[in-house]
Amino acid sequence: MARDPLDKVRKLLALAKSADVHEAAAAAAAAQAIVERYRLEDLLDAQEAARVDPMAEEVLDVSKRTRRYKTVLAQGLADANGCRIYTMEVGRERRIHLVGRDADRAAVRSLWEWVVPRLEWLSATHGAGRPKRWHDDFRMGAAETVVSRLRSVGLEEQERLDPAALVRIEPSLVARRAALEAHVSRLDLRPGRRLSVGLDAWRAGRRAGHEVSWVDGDES
Repeated sequence: MARDPLDKVRKLLALAKSADVHEAAAAAAAAQAIVERYRLEDLLDAQEAARVDPMAEEVLDVSKRTRRYKTVLAQGLADANGCRIYTMEVGRERRIHLVGRDADRAAVRSLWEWVVPRLEWLSATHGAGRPKRWHDDFRMGAAETVVSRLRSVGLEEQERLDPAALVRIEPSLVARRAALEAHVSRLDLRPGRRLSVGLDAWRAGRRAGHEVSWVDGDES
């Protein structure tokens, strides 16, 4: 991006210290809106249309056992920010790798590092005394709702552009998607396993996520 919105995003998230999940989710939505707004402004730059930044990758998460909700959340955040993920086992470690442009990966990581603890707090609040599997299923439901809300923020930012602007940025969007898919295809990845969930816990997580209040970002 011609300008880095992440300082603004980090300041916004740093101020959201409340344990109230509604305030936490509103801050995450505002952060994604800022990222998307800057991304669109860069795409409207005449020089940006002629350039596709190189793709690279980094490790987003390392654990002894990859929590299924983290895979769902990582995939959703990646999709919302023009990236891809894949998982890999290295020895006893389970890793989530993030692929994309530097600026897009940075946006995903900033949101990831802030959202994950909030989802864990949410399941602890709703599931005191429940087994670990219940909490994982609950977090999957909540993560899916969070992801859908973040994705809608991006669409709303695009809808604020006039049709002529959308026509101008379309070639750049196509070029970025093509560069990302070309990079991923060279990795020769195998399809992942389907994720199963406990329906009751998943539904509870979805409901909890839908209870969250979301607001548009304010750059003032």
